[in-house]
Amino acid sequence: MVSATTTTPGGLLVVGSSAPATVPGAGLSTVWYDATGALSLCGVHPLDYPSYAAVDPVGGVVHTVLERDAGRVISFRSDPGTGLRTPPVITTSGGALPCHLSVHPGGSHVFAAHYGDGILSVFRTTADGTIAGPEPVQTIRHSGPPTPDGLLTAAHAHMAEPSPDGRFVLCTTLGTDRIHVYAFDPLAGPLTGHRTVRLPSGRGPRHLVFHPSGRYVHVVNELSSTLTVCTWDASTGHLEPVAELSTRPDPSAPTANYPAAVRISADGRFLYTSNRGDDTIAVHAVHDHGASIELLTVVPSGGSWPRDLALSPDQRLLFCANQRSDALAAFHRDPSSGHLAPAGQPIALTAPTSVLPIGGVSGAP
Repeated sequence: MVSATTTTPGGLLVVGSSAPATVPGAGLSTVWYDATGALSLCGVHPLDYPSYAAVDPVGGVVHTVLERDAGRVISFRSDPGTGLRTPPVITTSGGALPCHLSVHPGGSHVFAAHYGDGILSVFRTTADGTIAGPEPVQTIRHSGPPTPDGLLTAAHAHMAEPSPDGRFVLCTTLGTDRIHVYAFDPLAGPLTGHRTVRLPSGRGPRHLVFHPSGRYVHVVNELSSTLTVCTWDASTGHLEPVAELSTRPDPSAPTANYPAAVRISADGRFLYTSNRGDDTIAVHAVHDHGASIELLTVVPSGGSWPRDLALSPDQRLLFCANQRSDALAAFHRDPSSGHLAPAGQPIALTAPTSVLPIGGVSGAP
């Protein structure tokens, strides 16, 4: 792995993959980066379709899904200087094709969204932060309204994200244009239905971010190449769509495009969205404490089919996982203007689908 042998500032990234473990280079990779944006591969844990990962903010445990028909969640102890420790803890995910997971701000629970059957799963964690027990403690299956032939619309749960205070969990169901808000008390018990918000037909809500002001949520819509601005009342869990803006300079462009990831800078001034199809990263300015957004520019993603984005802890680098070109790219980020500039050559990785910083340290591989 890596060792802290110099004073060059940098850190580690955990990068997921959409390939089976039989493909060379597939698995959960750890990648070192330095302040210049230079990237180097530290190691790969061979796994089947570890498409998304999240880190426990309290204990530093890294959790990843295995996006298979019989889904799994795997927990690794992590170290910002050495990467992922083995052996991992393996748990059934409770659904088909888990594609996203997140950790409660207090570290007590993990939430997983399943694209295959619309299930939202809840897991308890142990004292060391790993998943407790062989299966989730709660599963909620989402379904859509009947179609003209009497069949139910597929829900395709795509994200399960706790609110910053941990009192609510928001779950997007891409196939039904809905965002489900659940109330949650880690001491009292399971998720309880609180509110369901429906976006206009054909939006396909995929991922979302909470603005640091605590008053707005920004949702990226995969099927319409748009961002929806929602008001958010943290005290009541009330979510309300109020505005929508394109992720493309020309909203009427005829070429197919499917936005994937949305990230917000720590100061709340800029949004970054990946455009799969256009193969760009959209840079939006955020105004009025999150109330409005403005498209500033788009930049080439450094590859094909940009699936995920992440900002470094110091906010000066942005990383982009380009799934179809087998490349992880780094960009310098100007904190004042929000603009991005390529930082050297992308690193070759097998079908990268998610990128997760797990800390910044002084060291080099």
